[in-house]
Amino acid sequence: MDALFEFLNFTAAKLQTLMLIMMRGSGLFILAPIVGARQVPVLIRVGLLVLLSLTLVPVVAESTAVATSLAELAVLALKEILVGVLIGLFFIFIFFAAKMAGGLVGYQIGFAIAVQLDPTSGDQVSLIGRFWDLMASLIFIAISGHHLIIHAFADSYAVIPPGAVALSGTVGEMVMRYSAYVFVLALKMAAPVLVTLFLTDVSLGTVAKTMPTMNVFFVGFPIKIGVGMLTIALALPLFSYVLQRAIDFLDGELRTLMMALGQA
Repeated sequence: MDALFEFLNFTAAKLQTLMLIMMRGSGLFILAPIVGARQVPVLIRVGLLVLLSLTLVPVVAESTAVATSLAELAVLALKEILVGVLIGLFFIFIFFAAKMAGGLVGYQIGFAIAVQLDPTSGDQVSLIGRFWDLMASLIFIAISGHHLIIHAFADSYAVIPPGAVALSGTVGEMVMRYSAYVFVLALKMAAPVLVTLFLTDVSLGTVAKTMPTMNVFFVGFPIKIGVGMLTIALALPLFSYVLQRAIDFLDGELRTLMMALGQA
C-alpha cells in the first residue's frame, strides 16, 4: 500500500509538471514567430506543443510548488503562460521592427496608401513592410531561428523550474526597455533607404531652385520610387546583417530576463 501511495503521488506530481510545461508552451505558441504563426494549422501547433512537453518532462525537475486548490493551480498556470509569452515576444520583436521600418520607408517613397493585410496579425501593413517581414522570416529560418526559440524554451527550465516563476517590478522595467529596442532596430533597418531618399529630396530641391520652370513634383515622384526600390535591393545584405545581430542580442538579453524571473 505504501508503494502504491508513493506511485500515485509520483504520477500526480508528474502530471502537474506536464501541465505547467504545456502552459508555458501555450504562451510560447501564442506569439512565437514561425512555430506559432497563424498560417500553421492549429492541429499541428497543438501536436508540436504536446510533443515538446512530453519530451521535456523526463529532463525537467518536478514542480516544487504544490497547488492545494484550483485557484492556486490557475495562478501557477497563468505565471507559466506569461513566461512563454515573454519568450515568444522577444523573438517577435524583430518582425515588429521589420514592419515598422517598411512603413517608414514606404511613407518616404510615396506608398503611404499602398497597404496590404498581414495574415499573421490581421493588421494593415505597407507593401515594403510586408516584403521585409517575409524577408525577415526567410532569414530567420535560414539561420535556424526556430531552433533558437525551442532552445530558449528548454533552457528556461534551467533557471525557472515549473511553478517557480517570481514576478517583480524589475522584470517589468526590463521588458519595457527591451520593447523600446524595436524602434532602434527599425531605424537601423530603414537607415540606408531613408538617408538615400533624403539626399534625393535635397537634389530635387536644388534642381527646383536652379530650374524654376521644371515641375519637380511630377518628375520627382517616379524618381523617388526608382531610387527607393534600387536602394532596398542593394541594402538587403545590410538588412540581413542587422537582423542577425539583433537576433543574437535579443537571445542573450532573453537569458538575462529569464534569470531575473527565476531569482526575483
